[in-house]
Amino acid sequence: MSIRRRTLYVIGGIITLLLVVTISFRLLSGSEGGNTLNKQQEQGNAPINNAELPIATEPDSQPEIKQGTQVKVDQVGYGTAHAKFAIVEGELPSGAEFSLVDSNGNTMFTGSLSEPLADAASQKTIRRADFSSFQTAGEYKLLVAGAGSSYPFVIGDTPYDDALATLLRSYTLQRSGVTIDDPITKLKQTAGHLQDAQAEIFFDDGVSHKGDLIDVSGGWYDAGDYGKYIPPAAVTVAQLLLAYDLNPEAFPAGQLKLPEGLKTANSSLPDILEEVRYELEWMLRMQRADGAVYHKVSGSAWTGFVTPDTDTQTRYVYGLSTYGTAQFAGATALAARIYKPFDEKFSNRLLAAAEKAQSYLSANEAAVFRQDPMQDNGSGGYGKQTDAEERMWALAELFRTTGNSSYSDVLTSRFDYLLKSSPQAVNWANAQLLGQWAYYRAEKADEQWKELIRTAVIDRAKELVARSEADGYFNLLNAEEYTWASVKSGAAYGCILLIANLMKPEEASFRATALEQLHHVFGRSATGFSYVTGIGSQFPLEPHHRINAATGVLIPGLVVGGPNRYGGDPDMDAVKDRLAPAMAYLDVRGSYSSNEYAIDYNAPVILLASFFAKE
Repeated sequence: MSIRRRTLYVIGGIITLLLVVTISFRLLSGSEGGNTLNKQQEQGNAPINNAELPIATEPDSQPEIKQGTQVKVDQVGYGTAHAKFAIVEGELPSGAEFSLVDSNGNTMFTGSLSEPLADAASQKTIRRADFSSFQTAGEYKLLVAGAGSSYPFVIGDTPYDDALATLLRSYTLQRSGVTIDDPITKLKQTAGHLQDAQAEIFFDDGVSHKGDLIDVSGGWYDAGDYGKYIPPAAVTVAQLLLAYDLNPEAFPAGQLKLPEGLKTANSSLPDILEEVRYELEWMLRMQRADGAVYHKVSGSAWTGFVTPDTDTQTRYVYGLSTYGTAQFAGATALAARIYKPFDEKFSNRLLAAAEKAQSYLSANEAAVFRQDPMQDNGSGGYGKQTDAEERMWALAELFRTTGNSSYSDVLTSRFDYLLKSSPQAVNWANAQLLGQWAYYRAEKADEQWKELIRTAVIDRAKELVARSEADGYFNLLNAEEYTWASVKSGAAYGCILLIANLMKPEEASFRATALEQLHHVFGRSATGFSYVTGIGSQFPLEPHHRINAATGVLIPGLVVGGPNRYGGDPDMDAVKDRLAPAMAYLDVRGSYSSNEYAIDYNAPVILLASFFAKE
């Protein structure tokens, strides 16, 4: 097992605690000291004399508390006009207070902590520090006597811009089949898996023939391994394109600073669309002539922690499924709409592929997931035996893109129950919400169906808001949901709230609760980790990621799985029974059940971050 390396910051200086505050000061202030200082700050934003702040210090006899261990904040920051909460852990006296200190050590704001709350998922006692009314841009820490200080964070109008670009850029460094010489991360990598241009079909079904060679080169490596899979690819592409569609201003030209040779010459595409196109080109290669889409590409055995170019085993094309084919249709129909203003020829290719996939689905109404012996010996399974949510999504996207009522007729007759039912968080095995949103936004959508969808989504959002309010950290996961990819799941729940907010903009709680989920991803978590490499002050240093392990370069912007109370790898299995659900996380290389990255983990986080960027 690798040894965790972590640099913990210490509280800068201990100020002497004032034991006596004169009665005359209180009489002049007209109120209790803490409230008076808040008023002074709100009126003039002037620094507050530290000598007036008994709550900003700790007695000399108290042991030093390491930075960020008990005072948890979004380690990226908070929007100037957004709600701002920190979480303070541990036993503290009634009436405990907090102070906000700028980078020069000036105390800028003070307030009282909430009453203690018992948080079920972390099994901790917590209090909340609300500094929402403070709206001065800058870098700050939050101090609490007896609990120490937070990590530094910023307050500003666009605090997530850099994090958004970092999250997106990680896809570039996951590209298969290209040489990478990145001046920013210093990653130097020889093109790997060039044998994907002549991958072998693994099975024979009368259409595909075992041993035939096809070109399935390109695309992104799915996770910490070197497999490439249609289900996570499709929902990842969809969420990234949705992020662009909802807020294109969050994705300016040159945002990703793409390494030399990795941007198409003279391309007019925004960087996000340039990057997504690389994955779409691979997806198009995965479709066979009858419209069906193959399931995945990988070797027949798991590799060690080696670079892509040294994995020279034969690569195989495994399986196909109706659910994956439907996901492909949904993603390419959506993409056809997004790319049309930039490249009509590519848009037409995408739409033709989507329609061909739908033709295959129409001719094959039964759900099929092909599973051959040894298919999963060197790659993830991603198996699903049903396909209703994905078929619904495909039809909705095709209806929105083409306006052809034949798609909506099938959709509203065969999948009506999914259109009007409570949406689930988007994941590789459930695309229901994507279908509901596509139909809701279709120009020719029926108003009655739109209202049914709106009711279902808004009712679900209200349930989620109530769940967040009951959680000490404002998270949307209940204790049972801290499982594989819990961080992604929490962010995906937040995306339901974003869609609800678009349907009912006047409901401020939807937007606010969605933002709380981003704060969790960026470090306001029970473990104290930002679950994104290179973002924040405390982030994963040893993700289960072959490129990182083999090159020694920690690629920034990789969202890891996060707390997983059920385990699934030897490292986590050894400790899971001693950890609370929200604490079941290990920053060690071997914990692939809690510390592995995947492309679909980043997608809802990018959607959240982009929604609150460039507002």
